[in-house]
Amino acid sequence: MTGLLGSLSIALSLVGSIWLVGAVALWVGAPDELVAATFVVGLVTGIVEWRGREARN
Repeated sequence: MTGLLGSLSIALSLVGSIWLVGAVALWVGAPDELVAATFVVGLVTGIVEWRGREARN
């Protein structure tokens, strides 16, 4: 991820991995609540990192 700040790269990797876990859980037939929770956690993590980065600048 050339050109991105370190914290943003870490956040994108974290959110991507959480979404991947959610997609795999959906694919293998995990309960819908678990899948929805992983997507929400990924989304909230990304927003928190984005807002935290804006606050520092």
